[in-house]
Amino acid sequence: MIYYSNIQVGFAPEAGPVKREKEEDRALVLNDKVLLEKSRQLGFLSLRRWIFACAGGIVFAAFDRLGYMLENFGSIWVISENPWHRTFLHRILMRLPVSIAVVFFCFLAVDFLRRREGKEKLRDREKLKAFRHVQAWLCRTLDGRCGFGLLWLLYFLSFLPAFFGGFPGLFAADAPNQVGWTFSGWLTAHHPLLHTGILCSIFSLCRSLGGSDNTAAAVYTLLQMAALSGIFACISRFLRKEQAPGWLQAGTAVYLCLFPFHALMAVYTTKDTLFAGIFVLCLIQFCRMCTAPEAYFAGYRSMAVGFLCFVLLILFRNNGFHTLLLCVPFLFVYLWKYRKKLLLLSAGLILLYQFYSGPFLGLVGAEPGNAREMYSVLMQTLGRTYVAAGDIRPEEMAAIRPVLDEETLSSYIPGLSDPIKYSFHTPAFDEDRGSFLRAWIKVGLRNKKIYVDAFLNTTESFWYPNAGGEYLEFMCFDIEEENPAYPHVQMHPLNQTFYRYYTAIGTDAAFREIPLLRELLSMGFYFWLMIFAGLYLCCVREYQKLLWILPFFTYMGTCFLGPSALLRYAYPVMLGAPILVYTMVCSQKEWSKQL
Repeated sequence: MIYYSNIQVGFAPEAGPVKREKEEDRALVLNDKVLLEKSRQLGFLSLRRWIFACAGGIVFAAFDRLGYMLENFGSIWVISENPWHRTFLHRILMRLPVSIAVVFFCFLAVDFLRRREGKEKLRDREKLKAFRHVQAWLCRTLDGRCGFGLLWLLYFLSFLPAFFGGFPGLFAADAPNQVGWTFSGWLTAHHPLLHTGILCSIFSLCRSLGGSDNTAAAVYTLLQMAALSGIFACISRFLRKEQAPGWLQAGTAVYLCLFPFHALMAVYTTKDTLFAGIFVLCLIQFCRMCTAPEAYFAGYRSMAVGFLCFVLLILFRNNGFHTLLLCVPFLFVYLWKYRKKLLLLSAGLILLYQFYSGPFLGLVGAEPGNAREMYSVLMQTLGRTYVAAGDIRPEEMAAIRPVLDEETLSSYIPGLSDPIKYSFHTPAFDEDRGSFLRAWIKVGLRNKKIYVDAFLNTTESFWYPNAGGEYLEFMCFDIEEENPAYPHVQMHPLNQTFYRYYTAIGTDAAFREIPLLRELLSMGFYFWLMIFAGLYLCCVREYQKLLWILPFFTYMGTCFLGPSALLRYAYPVMLGAPILVYTMVCSQKEWSKQL
């Protein structure tokens, strides 16, 4: 059964190829007419289109001007002598006309791409009729196992320049501590145990065979490259099976191969790389669950695949569970007809998470992660208030001091909560949480502007494309050099050209000096794309599609509570960009009524 827009066309098994092609052509023409009529209804004179363009213009103008003020002044409350730019509100108002116009014409551009989809399918069919045998061979190649393998190989080869330039891989971020702590006898769930187990298993095996730590790092990097390239192939296969426009399929392949941060993350030994790939696989599960629930919930095979993806998402990052949990209520509303199986799926994930975070840690002798990771907003707001000589009264400081003393608060750094976080006394916070939170609220009510500045400074790089923070350091970390339990990995580039290129992209971030390229390689651009996709789908009343991209919003919501805005945290949104574009440009299919 094939669906086009609001028109359902069924093909009987006995229908011949000629008859089937005529019916498909007719459906494509009708589908194009429906899209054309819909675009006219939401065209240049549409009040609804202008309302959403104004809403989007306000949002993006606010992001742009607030980010500009933070980047240049460190605060959004700076008063200028220029009457046109006196406050941030004046700056936003001055930017509104351009911002609204850009959003409106972006809406029209997406409309144009949607109308072209049906026309391209019909035109391509006419062109390929003369090459029926070539077309059949090409389709069999791309749709078969061989095609998937070729895509897998293509994406794996695209990672090799980064691997050769940074051999044996970017052994940085948390990886040295994950291995060093475990080999020193301290197993902690601060980092995902599954990822720690993979790393330590590879290092243990290589050391037992007489191999060096560099060899172990290279083995892990190659395995991670193989896993991520396989996920990339799954993304391309999904777009093909969903009959995405040809330009989107080709553009996705180019984007996945040439976008430099994909190769950098592929050789970056951090849990965030595999988490991002699993995140996109979960997005695909959401798409299939919401567009074809009858097929998805008909048996248990699709549910088992989805359950596996969701479990891996939970196991590779501690906020993976919260990302999914925030989506569950919306899925129940839309998929109420399938509530029993959805309840089974949700209950299984919740029970598994409870077992993992409780009894399982005791079985393996792992220490639970420190809850302070969730309190970065508390730390940064109080730290900035103290450093800025804000109004903190003695009785409030008496409640705050057992958790955060004056020396700890004075170590505040805008954009990074680690200096305060490492001295945050979690046991004292848990013992009298109410008193601390009441003091925090009272201080915030008198220091609202400082609290806002603290939060925006910590999250700025997520939502401002011109943020100047560092991205990915193209290097290896060798800490605790005298401790044999810690891994000692040294970078030995196999190709100096690739080393210089990826050092310029990662450590030096030289692209910041190039307009347009600076925005395309920033986290903020993909956050804006996510917001724009939500606005567009609301504008054209395709609310069901919001469920496809809901995990983007729930995940970023958890990231906003984190210690810093790093590219590896935002990488799931960057990797999922083709899914965002597909959600906007694909034709509206007819779904069964679920409500």
